[in-house]
Amino acid sequence: MFDLEALLLSLKLALWTLTLILPFGVWVAHTLQGMGRMRSWIEAGLALPLVLPPTVLGYYLLVGLGGKGIFGVPLVFSFTGILIASLIVNLPFAIQPIQRAFEAIQPEIREAAQVSGLSKW
Repeated sequence: MFDLEALLLSLKLALWTLTLILPFGVWVAHTLQGMGRMRSWIEAGLALPLVLPPTVLGYYLLVGLGGKGIFGVPLVFSFTGILIASLIVNLPFAIQPIQRAFEAIQPEIREAAQVSGLSKW
């Protein structure tokens, strides 16, 4: 009825994508809070996977990373390749909500935390 191997591969990809993108997304969203004029350019670059069609994005990934892969690890038809593609495609979906959540924190709460001896994180 259904292919168990495909289901397990999808679950493995989702787990690895979540594990890698969540800390990176929090770090990028927090770093973007302190940026000035370059912030809008970086946000536009991070939102680029939302604008590009998936076939174009896949083609650019293959051309940019090469057929031989990174550090000798092949990317074409491998789990590493779909993981990198999944991370790039899902990056805007992780960063933008986290960034909006950081923006929703009131300045008074941040000041109270700093007075209490807590770091910016």
